[in-house]
Amino acid sequence: MQFNSQVITFLITIATGILLGVLFDGYRVLRGTFRPKVLTTWFTDLLYWLLATVIVFLALVISNWGELRFYVFLGIISGVVFYYRLLSLYTIRLFSVVIKLIKKTTILVKRIFMVLIIKPVLLCMKIIGWPFKFTNRKMRTWYRKKYPKPPIDEKK
Repeated sequence: MQFNSQVITFLITIATGILLGVLFDGYRVLRGTFRPKVLTTWFTDLLYWLLATVIVFLALVISNWGELRFYVFLGIISGVVFYYRLLSLYTIRLFSVVIKLIKKTTILVKRIFMVLIIKPVLLCMKIIGWPFKFTNRKMRTWYRKKYPKPPIDEKK
C-alpha cells in the first residue's frame, strides 16, 4: 500500500473515531433526558455498539478494503481522544439544546392541535347532540308519567 493511501486511511479512521464520539455523546444525552429502564438501556447499548461496528467496518472497507493495520486502531483511538478532549462539551450542549427545542416544539404543536382541532370538534358534537339530549330528557319524563313503576309488594 502506498504512503499516500495510508495517510488517507489514517485520516478516515480519525474521522471515524470522531463520528463514534459524536454518536456516543448523542446517545448519552438521550439516555440522560429520557431515563430509560434497564432493559431498554441494555437494548439501546447493543444498538449503539452494532451501529458503531457497522460504521467502523464501512470506513475500513471504503478506505483500505478492510485491512486491519496498527495505524487503523491508532487513528480511531486518536479520533475519539481528539473529540473528547476538544469537542465533546460543545456537542453535548448542542444536543441538549436541540432536544429541549424539540420537546418545546412538540408541546406547542400538541396545544395548537388541541385548540384548533379537538376543542372545535368537541364543541360541534355538543351543539349537534344538544337537541338529542333535550328530546331524550323530555321523552323520559313523559314515559315516567305515562308508565309509572308498579308499587313493590312487601308482603311476599
